[in-house]
Amino acid sequence: MSADAGLSESSVRLVTQFVLASNQFTHVRCEFCKQYGLNTSEFDVIATLYRAGDVYEVTAKELKEQTLLPSSGALSNRIDRLEAKGLVQRRHDTIDKRSVKISLTEDGVELVRQMYPKFFEQMSSQFSSLEPSEIETLMVLMSKMGA
Repeated sequence: MSADAGLSESSVRLVTQFVLASNQFTHVRCEFCKQYGLNTSEFDVIATLYRAGDVYEVTAKELKEQTLLPSSGALSNRIDRLEAKGLVQRRHDTIDKRSVKISLTEDGVELVRQMYPKFFEQMSSQFSSLEPSEIETLMVLMSKMGA
């Protein structure tokens, strides 16, 4: 038991391991996205639109709820940058003029199709030292933690 605030040594080690793993995943994500001229939050936006199905379109509100971005202002900033790159477009909903719909352009769809499998292959490689049963156990434990 550590003398610092009654923390157990195992708690400190566990938190440290999670922080190190998080940093490693963040680094891999950043480097991957950089290869395509994007940052991780831009990729998050276009990947979310891609998962929306054949129309590749959602409202700005839905997009905010489904991405990892902290605010609607941050989302608007990313959409502006992606729009400037020709990867997404905005349009006002024909029924509810207050609602804005965001969709992938053809170039956006093509880019995500190129990136998506490579992204998950690269991220999954972070688990290459684990046995399939260990991965299943990790998934169960992460689920219990609400992750």
